[in-house]
Amino acid sequence: MVRITTISNILSGIGIAILAFSAILKYLLEGLGQAGTAYPFYAWIIGAGLLVIVILASAINTFTERTGFVHPEDKLVSNMFVFLMAIATILILGLLDEGLDFQRNLFDMGAMIVIAYIFLFIFVFFSGEITEAGEMGQVKEMTARFMLVSLLLGAIMAGVKVGLDIIWEATGSYNWAAGALGVFALALVVLIVAFLGRRYEPVGQ
Repeated sequence: MVRITTISNILSGIGIAILAFSAILKYLLEGLGQAGTAYPFYAWIIGAGLLVIVILASAINTFTERTGFVHPEDKLVSNMFVFLMAIATILILGLLDEGLDFQRNLFDMGAMIVIAYIFLFIFVFFSGEITEAGEMGQVKEMTARFMLVSLLLGAIMAGVKVGLDIIWEATGSYNWAAGALGVFALALVVLIVAFLGRRYEPVGQ
């Protein structure tokens, strides 16, 4: 039986390819003197529709056992593709629209999602130290530790947001800023998966 995880990964790959095609199609049509046609947007809608399906499938896989046992590493990799597809959906929509304010809003949306993943990475990194006190029933101790980690998190996330804003202002182009954000998002999620993939965890059936 083909697991829903496999289907989700295939749909993610197809969706990312369609989203990339929508951007390429836009520039091809512009080169042929047919700028302003809606065909790239139609392709984007198909990719966005696949994203909705993939998110639903991943939610079922991640939070329930309706599809049977799925190895945690398979869930991790599958949700990595969901993240990349979501970032691509947001950023490529900006490529299809020439409105600067709309593009800036989409860029900020993508930046916030990436920053949330930074929060995830740092929290997981320090989770052992934070929850150790909680396991002993020392709620105040756990809260005190989390306060310091939150301070570190806030400083790093604020620094990343400032850096992304500088990239936006320095490039003066949505295409370059979105490309930089996309590369950063790819590097971040691969780092998370690689880091967590090396951790041994007993897996129950």
